[in-house]
Amino acid sequence: MRRFAPLPVLFLAFALAACGLGRSEFEDDPAYKAGHSDGCWSATSEVPGDPSTVTRNGEAWKSSEAYRTGWKAGYNACTIRGRSGSMGMPDLPERGTGVH
Repeated sequence: MRRFAPLPVLFLAFALAACGLGRSEFEDDPAYKAGHSDGCWSATSEVPGDPSTVTRNGEAWKSSEAYRTGWKAGYNACTIRGRSGSMGMPDLPERGTGVH
């Protein structure tokens, strides 16, 4: 009789579960989309220490969970990691900064 192999079954279960990860229940909501856009804009144009450079609809932030969720997702998706170098890449002397 053949022995049951739990590893392939476990792998398949994780693979199927991963299909639903990362998707928000609000993704089709216009408020989520507006929040995502504002969050992404903030992440790419924010000047540290200057709150006026953060784009956020105050009313929507207070009243809409979809907007808040979208804003946070957009901010996280568009944040330049480490905020150094070009698109999160460190400035290496041998690579240069791209500014001449």
